Amino acid sequence: MNIGLLGDISVGKTSILRLFVKYLNKGDIVNVEGGKKCTVVKTDFSGEATLPEGEKQNSLNEKETKTIHPNRVVFREDDNNKAHTIFAPGGDNKRAVVKMGIITISRIATQIVAVFSCDRDLETQFKFFDDVRFFPEKIYVAINKVDLLEGNIQQSLEEMQGKIGEFFKKRKIDVIDYFMTCGERIEGFEDTELYNNHVAEMILNITTSN
Repeated sequence: MNIGLLGDISVGKTSILRLFVKYLNKGDIVNVEGGKKCTVVKTDFSGEATLPEGEKQNSLNEKETKTIHPNRVVFREDDNNKAHTIFAPGGDNKRAVVKMGIITISRIATQIVAVFSCDRDLETQFKFFDDVRFFPEKIYVAINKVDLLEGNIQQSLEEMQGKIGEFFKKRKIDVIDYFMTCGERIEGFEDTELYNNHVAEMILNITTSN
């Protein structure tokens, strides 16, 4: 199975991919809900490029990276030797080479996960998907960076889910399932393990239930 993680700039697609690899390499994948032993076959994060001087930096004043070519992870289910590939193209579809990656993945992926970030306005993120021409009739959604929500987290997630569902409904696209995730190991966030686990559970759910 080919899975495509699609979403706007900096919604956490690469972070989700890297965290899943950590679960596989450390063997933690067997401890999550629906967990099973899997092995990393190949990883390719060569699509990452450091932003040029003067472009956006993060809060620690460190240079950020941008995905130019799709990053890729291949893993295998140990019990049946089924192999799956996860692709994470960049989100800057104004760059021709990035847009080509998005188009390619949207065409070859057997399952699409639309990734949204909790730290930015949804309307801005919807614009990315307005430009994706090739889309299946049914997709999955990951609402990522849950740790950045303030106040009533559950209520905020329900509101986001409703707006995302309406957006895709207008495009005649059904959302099979929603996953609330945190694609990084976050210090000081008490539910880090729960939302980290959802990353691994999401990918296993998509690959092993189809």
